[in-house]
Amino acid sequence: MHASVGISNRLRAHLADPADQLDLDEIARHGLDVLPVLAEFLRADLPIGQTERLEAILKTVLLHAFQKPVCGPDARRIALFQKSLGFILKYKSYAVKAASPLGYSIFLQNQREGFSFQRHIVHKLEVFHILGVKPGGYVFLCGSEHWNHVYQPDSFARWLDGEPSAAYDPYRFEPRPGDVFVISELRVVHTVIGCVLEEYATVSTDMVERLHDQNSGKPIPPSFNRANAEATLRALEAPPASRIVSGNEHRRFHEISPEWVPGGERILLCDSFVRAARYRIGPKMETATLQDDQRATSLRIFGGRGSILMADGSESGRSQPRVEFGPGDLFLIPPGIHYSLGNESSGYLEYSEHAIAPGVAFI
Repeated sequence: MHASVGISNRLRAHLADPADQLDLDEIARHGLDVLPVLAEFLRADLPIGQTERLEAILKTVLLHAFQKPVCGPDARRIALFQKSLGFILKYKSYAVKAASPLGYSIFLQNQREGFSFQRHIVHKLEVFHILGVKPGGYVFLCGSEHWNHVYQPDSFARWLDGEPSAAYDPYRFEPRPGDVFVISELRVVHTVIGCVLEEYATVSTDMVERLHDQNSGKPIPPSFNRANAEATLRALEAPPASRIVSGNEHRRFHEISPEWVPGGERILLCDSFVRAARYRIGPKMETATLQDDQRATSLRIFGGRGSILMADGSESGRSQPRVEFGPGDLFLIPPGIHYSLGNESSGYLEYSEHAIAPGVAFI
């Protein structure tokens, strides 16, 4: 208890004074005992700068914990922490970003508002999976050469306000739920406007050059808070099918065929630095036991109720406590842990999977 009070006071001082330098290694030496204190702070509605400073501390604690094999009790402790915390909420003028430490996020964008027009300045893989499209919603993709040739701030602002333009119109695409866009190159100018989407990324923080920021100076809506965001997140539904959309001016479409897995089916959206996938497990069915020595995994439940069995190698085959889940729950599973999901409901269990090496995600 004394250590928790000391950590809490230290974090409060750090947030109050941006110049206050926190020794992250010192905090990490407290191990998983830091997690309940961090959860208390991270569930508060804070300015994005403070939230991202706390997020950096969380990543340091988790990376330190993952340097050696995680035992079963600690894995279940981490899973329960993530379930209790839920998403890390970052409030922007145009959207609520519901983020997780490994780089899986859900964006709740306002109608006709969204990301700035941007390109990556260092390598960052992003997979955008569209969950919903509001009236006027679109995805914009074009190469840097074309952007540099045609972009003028005034004409582009008029285009954003609805004026047609041959320079920009061909690069605007109205997606449908289930569409997948993979941003893997540095020279792609991109944005998503007016959508609800999953983002599977190598890191959860911004690493972009903003070429046109239509959001600059806009206030954060007063309705953006944890209560409203969590209610919206719980109500989200998974699209029934997905397709890869590629190309900028001339688009190509590739329907993703579901593949059979024990208990149901998997839709593999991407398997690179990040494995991004969606699962649909039948009623009263259990998945295979999965385990990845190199990658940590985020699981986000969209539908169904049941429990997750998690164990280290020495516990496998023995009866272990299960962690219950329901719609909206988020879990973090360390590398090396054996786990399976049991669907105990009469409907389908639907969930997203984001798997990545901690050394890539926690930078």
